[in-house]
Amino acid sequence: MPLKALISAGFLCLLPLITCAQSDNFTRLRILQKYSDNYGGGREADALTSLSVEGTIEQNGSTYKFLMRRKRPYGFRYRLSDKGGVHSAIIGYDGRKGWMRSESNGEMNLSEIKGAALEALREQAHFDGPLFRHFENSESTVSLLGRRQLDGEPVYVIQVESSVGRRFHYFLHPRKAHILRIDALDSDGEITSTTLYRNYQEVDGVPFAYEIETIVEGERVSLAQVHKMAVNPGLLSIYFEMPSR
Repeated sequence: MPLKALISAGFLCLLPLITCAQSDNFTRLRILQKYSDNYGGGREADALTSLSVEGTIEQNGSTYKFLMRRKRPYGFRYRLSDKGGVHSAIIGYDGRKGWMRSESNGEMNLSEIKGAALEALREQAHFDGPLFRHFENSESTVSLLGRRQLDGEPVYVIQVESSVGRRFHYFLHPRKAHILRIDALDSDGEITSTTLYRNYQEVDGVPFAYEIETIVEGERVSLAQVHKMAVNPGLLSIYFEMPSR
């Protein structure tokens, strides 16, 4: 076979691979754009800048009340308390410093969060997360793993590798781009925890999951139920700073 024919044949063999890569990239761009559009990414101004979420969470056989407030870009404050209000704990982050304040039977303890725990808290506090406007965010690597089945329904699986080496698999609805599940993986690719997102409802046109279940080693460790959600409640940045006591 002439050299020209050999080259042509080789190129034709590569075409399916090239087409597949282009198709995967287009699908990844489309699903991420839809996700960003859901939370205001397609508008000229950022429509969603802060959140207030209240509800209950079941952990270790007990039920607690929680109040979570978040503000772009890294404002985060989470309060957990028992129904009687005797015991409570607050975790906060203002973009630089992380802290925890606990109170039990009138005795208060305040401490700063440092090291690996601070890195994990910063990741949790990121208001937009790794998928929102990913094309403008270089803190993580996002790739499409493909289309799979979740509870008998098709989903897209997006892999996220953070700048500190943590890896996650996001399972997204193929049309709505809602997050249905997130798997956290260890360095060997084994799942360390699974978080399921259910009962999506819209608040001011923005979709949020009102039920969140976390599973570790096949056992449920928590089940959160959202009772009240407020969009853009007008939170001050000082609210997330470490208190003096």
